[in-house]
Amino acid sequence: MIAGSLAKRYAKALVDVAAASDDLEAIRQELAEFAGLLRVHRELRLFLANPSVLRRDKTRALDEVLASLRLRPLTTSFLRILLEAGRLPVLDNVLRAYQALVDERLGRVKAVVTAAVPLEADAQERLRLRLEQVVGKRVYLEVQQDPGILGGLIAQIGSLVYDGSLRTQLARLREQLVRG
Repeated sequence: MIAGSLAKRYAKALVDVAAASDDLEAIRQELAEFAGLLRVHRELRLFLANPSVLRRDKTRALDEVLASLRLRPLTTSFLRILLEAGRLPVLDNVLRAYQALVDERLGRVKAVVTAAVPLEADAQERLRLRLEQVVGKRVYLEVQQDPGILGGLIAQIGSLVYDGSLRTQLARLREQLVRG
């Protein structure tokens, strides 16, 4: 809970500054790139989070990594602030909060769509347009594949879940047959 509210405060501050320079999406992409790098490079993540490593050594290492990524100055400054405050471990939470605030500011929502097979571009576009009609906001899709749903789709927008999967339909049919 504390990490979540802390992440939201950092994210809000970054959104406010990034909006002034119209870099909201670019900053999100750069934060996601760096967060992904930390997930992949365990040694770097542990080094930067280690309380026994001197701050100047952490800063030097971070600066080398950031220089190689060629991030915007705002992103670089923000990541340095997180490091100096000992908050890099909550970067994933900050990134999620940042994305939510950007979406809210831009009047859009993310729909996480799960399909049993890959969705073609035209099917994704039709689905996106239909979801926009349902929720009354601009929608962008994050498409995942899960053969376990057997067929159909599951779409989640915030706490709303539209489950049209074959797995769920079969489960409902099974319940009806058992009840008589």
